[in-house]
Amino acid sequence: MVRLFIISGPSGAGKTTLISRLFKKPLIRKNFLCAVSFTTRRKRRGEKENEDYFFVNKREFQQLRRQGFFLETQRVLNDFYGTPKFYVDRAAKEGKDLILCIDVKGGKYLKNKFRQSKIIGIFVMTEDEEELYRRLKKRQELTRSIAQRVSLAKKELKYLKYYDYVITNQDLEESVKNLEAVLRAEQLKKCEVV
Repeated sequence: MVRLFIISGPSGAGKTTLISRLFKKPLIRKNFLCAVSFTTRRKRRGEKENEDYFFVNKREFQQLRRQGFFLETQRVLNDFYGTPKFYVDRAAKEGKDLILCIDVKGGKYLKNKFRQSKIIGIFVMTEDEEELYRRLKKRQELTRSIAQRVSLAKKELKYLKYYDYVITNQDLEESVKNLEAVLRAEQLKKCEVV
């Protein structure tokens, strides 16, 4: 059975960077698959199609949603995000567990939908609001967008109770080690003798 590892947290907390660093490790690549989400938001500088996201317009996204293509979808600010179902089958076929980098509402939805399955939630956050603001500004977000994302981050913190682990991403290397430790510990539970 495929385990789903949900990684969520505010925009700017460093989820994508953590996952990218994590997948440089051969043991992680051997045991885990990372799903790439679809989104209707515009591509940011440095992002790659089919690697960071599948970028589609809203009409295409809604058509895929009506066809039952997604495991879960959420609207975040003015854009849609969705996780394709095919990653679950692919992970099962490859004998791997699946990592999903998704919104907190999507994480809660999947935890409720797949109660029988093993879903592990990991919430990534910054040490404080000022650090989050600094990171978003460094990403060259528009001032209005930064304010919206900081406001959204405060709302997302209310979902912490649905997550099993919290990683405060102050030091990138330490955070990567912590994330790897969580994944490895959870995988070792598979080997428990009944």
